[in-house]
Amino acid sequence: MSVKKSFYDHLDDDIKNILLIQIRNVWTHHSTSLEGNSLTLGETDFILEEGLTIQGKPLKDHNEVFGHARAIERIYDLVNTAKSIDKEALFRLHETVLTERIIDTDSPVGKWKVQSNFTTYTSKDNKQEWREYPSPKKIDFLMSQWLERLNHNLEIVHDHKEVGRVYADLHLSFVTIHPFFDGNGRMARLLANLPVLKSGLPPIVVPQEDRYRYKLALSDYQNTINNLVDIGDLNQLPMNSQKQYFIDLCIEYWAQTSDLLVKAKEMQGKRIK
Repeated sequence: MSVKKSFYDHLDDDIKNILLIQIRNVWTHHSTSLEGNSLTLGETDFILEEGLTIQGKPLKDHNEVFGHARAIERIYDLVNTAKSIDKEALFRLHETVLTERIIDTDSPVGKWKVQSNFTTYTSKDNKQEWREYPSPKKIDFLMSQWLERLNHNLEIVHDHKEVGRVYADLHLSFVTIHPFFDGNGRMARLLANLPVLKSGLPPIVVPQEDRYRYKLALSDYQNTINNLVDIGDLNQLPMNSQKQYFIDLCIEYWAQTSDLLVKAKEMQGKRIK
C-alpha cells in the first residue's frame, strides 16, 4: 500500500487522541443509527468512555455501539499495517461488527451469506416491491473482484475529489452485492473509508439525519439494475446518473469529520501561539 501522512499526524498526542475519540463517537453513532440504533450521540459518547450502560436502553443497542467502535480500531489497524485486504480480514471485521452471536447456519457471522436476502422498496408507481440481491453462489467471485478494486485503490494516494468517488463506488457496489446476511451497511461504511484514510483524509460519515435521502439514493441506483439477483460480474454494475448522485452525496458527507479536524487544528494553533 502507498503511505501518506495521516490526517492527525501533525497534532500533539493529546489533541490527536481527542480528535480520534470524537470521530469514533460520531462515526459509530451515525452508522448504527442508520440501522435503527436508538442511542443518541451523547449516550454513545458516555457508553464508550465510561463502559457503562444507559438505563432503559436495549442491550442490543449497547453491543452494536461497542462492536462498531472496535471495528473502527480494526480499520485504522488495517490502514497502518496491512499490505493488502483479503476476505479473511472482511470476515474478522464482520465478526466484530455483529456482536449478537446467535449460532445459525443459515445466518453465519464471519462468512458470506448462504441464503438469498431481500428487501422491500416503494416503486415509482407507489407500489410495494421486492428486491433480491445477488445469489449466494455468486458472492465469492463478486467479492474477489470487489477486493481487487479495493486493493488497487489502496496502492494510490488519491486527491480529495477522486477518493470521494472511490469511497462512493466501493460503498455502493458493496451494498449492492450484499454479501452478508446482515451488517452490510455498517461494513460498507467502514471498508469504503480505507482508501480515504490511506490518502491522509478523515473518514466520510453518513449522517443519520440524512437517512431518507441516503437510503433512497441506494435504492434508486439498485432499481436501475435489471435482474440484480443474476449479477455475476462487478463490471455489470452501471455508471449512470443515479450513481453520480450518490457520489455527490458522499462528498457532502465529509462535513462532520472535516469540521472536527478544523477544530483540532485550531486547538493546535492556540498551543503553538
